Amino acid sequence: MTLSAEIKCIGVCLKLSDFAPFIALLVVISISLLAASLMLKKPKRKLVTFVSAQILSLVAIAATFYLMNCGEMLTLYVCLAYVIISTVLIFGVLRYYDRILIKRLDAKPAGGVMEWMEDFVGKLVTARVYYFDSAIPRAFAAGRSIFVSIGLLEMLDENELKAVLAHEAWHIRQNTQMPYLKRLALMTFSSSSESELEYKADRFAAEIAGSNALSSARNKVDKVFI
Repeated sequence: MTLSAEIKCIGVCLKLSDFAPFIALLVVISISLLAASLMLKKPKRKLVTFVSAQILSLVAIAATFYLMNCGEMLTLYVCLAYVIISTVLIFGVLRYYDRILIKRLDAKPAGGVMEWMEDFVGKLVTARVYYFDSAIPRAFAAGRSIFVSIGLLEMLDENELKAVLAHEAWHIRQNTQMPYLKRLALMTFSSSSESELEYKADRFAAEIAGSNALSSARNKVDKVFI
């Protein structure tokens, strides 16, 4: 069956059904919510709106499936697959993101090169530290893991590394105390609150490792990207 024939068949089946207005309403609301999710600024509201649009789309597609009398409706199968897969990916990415990164970066436990790093981070938060092969000085947290590049390890001294690790440890502590939906929203959608989170992480790092170490680490890294 061609695409045009599928669309025509869907239109005919819906026209003959008493549920057509209900399905049309679901589609309109779903599209409206999807558009709203692109305009909202607060991450949590963006996520809730987007997921609501996904759920309504799924209900509309399922209802259309139920009403169809035609076989081999490829268009509906594709739409249904998109809604299900995208929703699963959105909720699965937070739970397994650090594991994905470990494999993708071929990251190794940092204790193999600097034993003190695991002990230092362990006093701040329950997390693992990994290093990965990259000349670019980078450090970031994902899940319950902290990742640092070889370039960063070679560039910073011990006190500066402690400041960086404390900064990332704060992010992990913050995430573990944050509701799941809010964590997912912050991870999935960009937000103006990111600068506030970075400021708080820096303040925590300064308390742990000292403001001089934090400032020195930032200056060294910033010079690379100027």
